[in-house]
Amino acid sequence: MNAVKKILILIIISAVIIPLACSSQLLAWISPHDTNPANIFESASIQLAKLANQFNKNNTINITPLKPAEQESPQNITSIQNFKQPEKPYRVLIMGDSFAAVAGGFGDILEQKLVIMNDINVLRRGKVSSGLSRPDYFDWQTESTNLIQEFQPNVAIIMMGANDAQPLEVYQNGNKKYLKYGTPEWDAEYSQRVKLFITRLINNNIKVYWVGLPTMKNAEYAKKIHHINELVEAVVKENPYATYLSAEKLLANQDGTSYSAFLPDEKGVMRATRIDDGIHLTFFSGTILVNKIIDILDQDLNIKN
Repeated sequence: MNAVKKILILIIISAVIIPLACSSQLLAWISPHDTNPANIFESASIQLAKLANQFNKNNTINITPLKPAEQESPQNITSIQNFKQPEKPYRVLIMGDSFAAVAGGFGDILEQKLVIMNDINVLRRGKVSSGLSRPDYFDWQTESTNLIQEFQPNVAIIMMGANDAQPLEVYQNGNKKYLKYGTPEWDAEYSQRVKLFITRLINNNIKVYWVGLPTMKNAEYAKKIHHINELVEAVVKENPYATYLSAEKLLANQDGTSYSAFLPDEKGVMRATRIDDGIHLTFFSGTILVNKIIDILDQDLNIKN
């Protein structure tokens, strides 16, 4: 048997064994938004991993769709109970999608600036391609509950939603249903998920700061993200213990609404605000956003002293 045949056999064996042996990890690694149905090797790997997952008693990946948010306990969603204003030392929990997860991004810059301040501990938890629309991929409702128990934060800073303009899978009266993006039903369900997420934090005496998403380069995508920002902002503004920061306004062009690929720095030099995808922030624009949220935190909590 020549070397080429041996290599091919090893590749085939690996393609079968890895999905079966590492099913949970593989399902977590591969984003459902990035998969390509035309890639037969990727598709086969995912199907094998899902099959193995069904027989893995120690599986930690939650693949059960979230119940509609309105089916959660009304007290958990609507009731704010005896909130106590946070005091030093502050324990700051940063959560979000790739804006919070990636090195050099908003979450990373924010963490590095906060950790050098007195009386502040920071935990950053980010998951690329995550959000509130796909709990089968990553369940932020459950994750936030775990993080509250483990870290016991009194301040939470959130930036997510870039992956959420997609159908919502829910169960109603025992039947699975998909709510199409752009419908009133989608808006109501997504708003309830945001409300549940925020209220859970506040009911644990955690002051919430939600950073909205910036305007996107692609016009159609920008409309969807703007709508998600509007829904989130409306929910946040209903709550006296939560604050919304608009990245759309902060990083916009001179008209205050349009996508801006460049903005002037303190010396008037034009600097890029986005990386090549027209979505994610550069270090320059990420720092603008971080400095603003730190100013807001200082006004509320006096974190600089």
